[in-house]
Amino acid sequence: MSKIDWSKAPEWADGHGLIAHHGITRVWINMDQYAVVGAEDRVYPYGGGTSETRQNFTRGQVQYITPRPARWDGDGLPQVGGKCELRIGTQNSWRETTIKFIGDEILVAQVGDRELCWRLEYCTFRPIRTPEQIAAAEREQAVAEMWSTYWQPSVSTAMEGLGLLYDAGYRKQVT
Repeated sequence: MSKIDWSKAPEWADGHGLIAHHGITRVWINMDQYAVVGAEDRVYPYGGGTSETRQNFTRGQVQYITPRPARWDGDGLPQVGGKCELRIGTQNSWRETTIKFIGDEILVAQVGDRELCWRLEYCTFRPIRTPEQIAAAEREQAVAEMWSTYWQPSVSTAMEGLGLLYDAGYRKQVT
């Protein structure tokens, strides 16, 4: 049996299991449903009883259940196979990566379609940000830019500062 690739697991899945029925079927599972590995777009509720889903596999048919590893919260190093954001050295950019290997001194990560290797001492990790966190960071950056435009030593009045903001293109967005 091959190793479980958690990077391919649907977000809703909290485990992986095997079903023995005309061979071995690998499935992603949670308490309410399952999907066959490789066909994650088709999700099935557990079957049994007399309902219209009675022909589906039952929860009891799932064997050798492996719970999904806990999500990395940013403490320590990320787990192998996990996704995170990675920054190398003093670069300002963060890249979404899948960790392939972490040794005592070396990191191998997949960035896009390339596998790359770095010395661990140059790597900084953080969990992948949520859309809300990204929007908050963009807002903070925009406010900082507006402040640096507005707050000029040569500006003697608030009206002059607001004029600088206007000249820089900051406008109320009408929706």
